[in-house]
Amino acid sequence: MTTDHFGLFQEASRGQDRPQRVIMFADLSGSTEMKEKTAEVNWLPTIGKFLDITTEAVTSHGGKVFKYLGDGTLAVFNDDQAADAINASIRIQEMLYDENKNNSLKGCLATVAIATGPVVEYQAPGGGVDYVGSVVDRAARLCSAGAPQAIWIDAATVVCANMLKVHSVLGQALDFGPDDYLDREQKVPAKGFSEHVKYREVIWRQAPVGVKSGVLTETIEKQESADTARRQQPSLPAQMGAFAGGSAHYGAPPVTVAEGIVKRWHTDTGWGFIAPLGEGGDYYVDRRYVVGEGDLTQGGRVRFVPLPPIKEGKQPLAGCAVQEGHRLEGKIQRTFPGKTFTFVDVTDSRGNRQSLHVYVGAAAETLRTGDQIWVEIIQNRKGISGQLITERSTGAEKVVTGADWSSLDGEPA
Repeated sequence: MTTDHFGLFQEASRGQDRPQRVIMFADLSGSTEMKEKTAEVNWLPTIGKFLDITTEAVTSHGGKVFKYLGDGTLAVFNDDQAADAINASIRIQEMLYDENKNNSLKGCLATVAIATGPVVEYQAPGGGVDYVGSVVDRAARLCSAGAPQAIWIDAATVVCANMLKVHSVLGQALDFGPDDYLDREQKVPAKGFSEHVKYREVIWRQAPVGVKSGVLTETIEKQESADTARRQQPSLPAQMGAFAGGSAHYGAPPVTVAEGIVKRWHTDTGWGFIAPLGEGGDYYVDRRYVVGEGDLTQGGRVRFVPLPPIKEGKQPLAGCAVQEGHRLEGKIQRTFPGKTFTFVDVTDSRGNRQSLHVYVGAAAETLRTGDQIWVEIIQNRKGISGQLITERSTGAEKVVTGADWSSLDGEPA
């Protein structure tokens, strides 16, 4: 007996009693390029290994694979298994990481996304249960937008998941709490959805992975078109009065800081725009407002001090901007006895200042308030911060790193 899909889906579109499910989509990144560049005898085993890994991770955490899409895996969990689905996703990434250390997967990585909500559940013609609906689409769209090694979960999954049950190799080593496993809420445009889809990235390694470069470029271009049409200026933080002197000394009113992505940067003229994470329009920035007066890199993550525009009707400024990968000098604002971190003030050429959380390791015992030190700007699970450069000489620099981090390609938090 064949399934009447038209009647089934028509009835489902009217009803309110659809089952709640957690849908996971795992996709092998770079498989198209791999197929184009290598012979079939080389890439078929890689895809087979990936499908085995995803299947093992899903089933061992109580889920069920309901469809393979060439080099992708669709899985389903019950609505009370959101944390299990997250753990399965982490397991997939950790297993792929281990396989790549042995070079058995030829450097192939995966993106995983999870969405939760009501689905249409039906018997597929080939046997087995299949699922359709916007929840499945949302998981697929998030998966297609995330960068390789990312795990993205939608807002409904965040609400449903018991984060106390989530664990990873890194999290257990560093004694993560529930909040440490999730990056801040963000949103991304998704085909077929009228509004941007909200998501949070799961931190299974040291820092968020972010979006694919192509998605970033598309988002930037759309935002530029919208900005040109609206010519709308964003509302500035209420604390803007704290920016008047451009400084934030310990004990003085705190300086508001923000993080964003370098949207455009013109190296020849030394200016560009930063798109803040979350809501709001772009910020103008030039070398005068970059700590060290260096160049920014388009697509790079930055931390900056929001400043009012130079002239009325112009875009606001991004002052005291620092970007991941930059190396710069700052002054220790405050030390903490027995701790491996400190806070360091950095300043741009216009006097705007911000304070960075900096990992200094064992050197904390010898550092004092007011000392000038060199730091490298990094990105970890808490956002943009820094780590101490202990030695500087011509052509050679040594950065403090924790021994436990080296095997996971990350930086201390």
